[in-house]
Amino acid sequence: MAPSAYGFEPSLFDKLFEDLPAGAARRKLSLAQVIDGVARDLEALLNTRIVLNDATQADFPLAGRSVIGFGLADFAALNLVSVHDRRRICSAIEAAIITHEPRLRDVQVDLEPEHRAVNALLFSIRAVLAVSLAEEHVAFDATLQPTCLQYSVSQRSARAGA
Repeated sequence: MAPSAYGFEPSLFDKLFEDLPAGAARRKLSLAQVIDGVARDLEALLNTRIVLNDATQADFPLAGRSVIGFGLADFAALNLVSVHDRRRICSAIEAAIITHEPRLRDVQVDLEPEHRAVNALLFSIRAVLAVSLAEEHVAFDATLQPTCLQYSVSQRSARAGA
């Protein structure tokens, strides 16, 4: 997808929290800047912990789609070596992105089995970025540091086959 001559509109988050003069909020972003912003927003989403338990979500299903349901459950009690628990984390990441990141469609999250980093799990996030009237296939790497349960998200490098 080639960005239009006018570029892309910044997200609401970008407009609200940037330290720029008021007129700068009207600036346009390149596709690369939009993708970087999505990576930043995904990192914030994955590093936020929700307080809703399953029973509350069952009783109040709309709460899970609101700000109170923004983020992931705490996985501290899970065994990160367990295939079942790893699938559960992939499913939770995918559901959180589908629910709270409207710029991404057709989201798929997988654990990268070939990743051999010590004390880290690498998740592959693939989706279609839909902004304005344009669509672009994108891929991100989300690295989970099990010791602190923090995610680091970056755009997948070209060598990884994005």
